[in-house]
Amino acid sequence: MALLLSSCSTVDQITGVTLDVARVETMIEDGVMEQGGFSVTATCPDPMAGQVGDTRTCQIVDEAGTTALVDITIQNDQGDVVWKVQQ
Repeated sequence: MALLLSSCSTVDQITGVTLDVARVETMIEDGVMEQGGFSVTATCPDPMAGQVGDTRTCQIVDEAGTTALVDITIQNDQGDVVWKVQQ
């Protein structure tokens, strides 16, 4: 799976910089569909939290079973994140 996909979005904040995992997964799935034109299922660690600048890793799987890792970087204490499929 050769992808150069990424996005910046606001994710609901629970406390501090604990992210809403379901929203992050949906954001990745929607972004890959919009940018790449194909469907994936994203799976992220739950809970997903950290300090501003920290990166967490999620996984995506396409319909053929091909997997890729996605870096999620926490941008600020409001829960803004940037995601990028690893090369």
